[in-house]
Formats: sequence, structure tokens, C-alpha cells
Amino acid sequence: MAEIKDTGKVWIKGRVSTAFAIKVDDTVFVPGQEEGQNIEYWLEDGALCIDLHDPKKETRIARRFPLNLKPETMASLFNGFTRTKHCDTKVVMPTDDGVQEASVQGEAYRQSKAGALDARTFWQSAAPR
Repeated sequence: MAEIKDTGKVWIKGRVSTAFAIKVDDTVFVPGQEEGQNIEYWLEDGALCIDLHDPKKETRIARRFPLNLKPETMASLFNGFTRTKHCDTKVVMPTDDGVQEASVQGEAYRQSKAGALDARTFWQSAAPR
């Protein structure tokens, strides 16, 4: 059974800043969290489920990372990882083929009351399957 093993920051080759990452078993996933976004994540039905919520910008994003995706992007574990030794590795990015996404923003965010929903309820209503 898959397990979230660690979290921290990775330095992605060619980028100027670090990115939050989640290690599930031996694979590192970069969920695409941006400044100002709250994040919740869990494992469900063979996937890493991500809820990114920015109430100030009235934006909410659900991302589904199937656990069988092959990491392609070079990165280095940077800091924050407590159970994983520093190393160079490949990571799965939110733009990789196979990652599914659904989002609401602006008027749709207000109409659906997305800001008031807990992460799993938002997922049930908006997430890609």
C-alpha cells in the first residue's frame, strides 16, 4: 500500500526558486503550490490528491497525480525532508502527461461556494476522475 513518506523543498533544474514536494514511496511529486495557496493532500484510489486553495484570489485547484506516473524532470532534494537523504532525483511535475486537474475561480468560485468547502468535499464536486 502506498504511503506518504516525506515532504520538503526541491530545487528543479532550470528554475530560480525551490518548490514544495511530496514523496510517496520512492517517487517525488511537485504539486505546483504557489505563494498564497493553502494545500491539503492525501492518497486515494491509486493517486496523490492535491487541493490548492487561494481564498484571496478566489481560486481553487484539484490535481490528481496517478502514483504510476514516471518522474521525468531533474531536481535535487533541497530542504525540509526529514526522512530522506539529500540526493539528485527525478520528480513528477503538475504539467506532466497523466496529471489531471480541475479548477474554479472568480464567479464560479463564488457560485459554488468553493471557499467554504473542506478539501474532500471540494474534491467530490470538482476533481477530475
